[in-house]
Amino acid sequence: MRAVNPASGEALGHSFDMKFARSSRADLDAMADTAFDAIDFLADAPGAQIAGFLEDYAVRLEGDRAGIAQIAHEETALPLAPRLSEVEFNRTTFQLREAARVLRDESWREIARDEKNNLRSTLVPLGGAVVCIGPSNFPLAFNGVSGGDFCAAIAARNPVIAKAHPGHPNTTARLFAHACAARDAAGLPKAALQLFYDCAPEDGEALLAHAGVAALAFTGSRASGMRLKRVCDELGKPASLEMSSVNPVFVASAAGEARAEAIADAWAASVMLGGGQFCTKPGVIFVAGEKAAARVAARAAELMRAAPPAVLLTESVRTHLARAVDALRGAGERVLCGGREISPGFRFEPTLFAVDAAHARKFRSLVMSEAFGPLGIVVAVESDGQLVDFARGLDGQLASTIVSDAADAATRATLLGILRFKAGRVLDEAMPTGVAVSPAMVHGGPMPATGDARFTAVGLPAAAKRFSKALCLDRVRA
Repeated sequence: MRAVNPASGEALGHSFDMKFARSSRADLDAMADTAFDAIDFLADAPGAQIAGFLEDYAVRLEGDRAGIAQIAHEETALPLAPRLSEVEFNRTTFQLREAARVLRDESWREIARDEKNNLRSTLVPLGGAVVCIGPSNFPLAFNGVSGGDFCAAIAARNPVIAKAHPGHPNTTARLFAHACAARDAAGLPKAALQLFYDCAPEDGEALLAHAGVAALAFTGSRASGMRLKRVCDELGKPASLEMSSVNPVFVASAAGEARAEAIADAWAASVMLGGGQFCTKPGVIFVAGEKAAARVAARAAELMRAAPPAVLLTESVRTHLARAVDALRGAGERVLCGGREISPGFRFEPTLFAVDAAHARKFRSLVMSEAFGPLGIVVAVESDGQLVDFARGLDGQLASTIVSDAADAATRATLLGILRFKAGRVLDEAMPTGVAVSPAMVHGGPMPATGDARFTAVGLPAAAKRFSKALCLDRVRA
């Protein structure tokens, strides 16, 4: 396996580029066997020792900021500054330090005591490694060796076995080198953090079945996530999955009539942000009132035609986007702009479809399917009542936005009452592409957005609870 520059479509030729071997089943078994060496150590070590590892890791990353950001830029074509070198880099080191804070203050472990019956209960580690599989679109902040799932698993005192994403293996190797240096300096076992780059799917499933593995953390496509969920469900092991969401925007009638163009400006910018490759991209906007919807679509099309083609993260992302566009065309949806692959590299034009409510209902599975890339769909509905009907029919979402004016108060209240059960995060006015790293954040939602609506993948200490188990000590001497 070798990295490819998405801007050119060619293999990277710089000195940092390496070839990465596929791990065999024996290699993966050895990793899981080795994880046993770290389980008890991490469970019993002083919180300050593990916290020190994370804090030192953050410092080491900051000392290599320019080099790491440059490699990530060349492997992903994401903007070097401010996206990688500032915004995402700072988020990554902040998450590491937040995990350290959680380890120093473990009040989140829900300790309960019953002196009369001599019972003590708390949350403890899972007793095995967490396999962390990160996505293509956040090479630092969601990476298996530095991202949110990694931080949460370590904060809960579990070993981590990470899998590198094929889109940015050199970035992952550089991060891992710093993590290992910090791990060794803190006196943690080498098995506290391990990494592999590639494996056969059946060998990955066998890794999940190993007794040394306790859970899975996965961010990626719905197809892959559901396949891994079935494996974990059969094994009876927890799987934290972030998979699929279109994060719909609902525009009530008065707001659409009063400010359709301003709404289109905000929505189109959010759809195209990062090449449309955010899991929180608002891929579908429902607009009450056909005239207002036409105005939203016209303005969004104007902005998208003027925008350059997006460079997509991998050839696979472009292939899946092209298939989604072809399927929408095949269903008779109207293309207002874009829809073509562009060379060099993995480029795709910003693409906009416009449909009416009847068409959206008939082809609901297509309209409401996530497609990474600069693709948006405007759905014109006749009334606020239809807007509410579409909200009631939603699958689980990571986020959803309500756009309303004072005259829309009743519609807004109805939508808010519905969407609180449909999405992990509900917004007024704001588009959902920005996710604050905060203890109050919920980055989760019902299926198929995630595998379990009770949890969040962002925000500590809540995110760490995904990788903990409840334990009661019944008349056990302290």
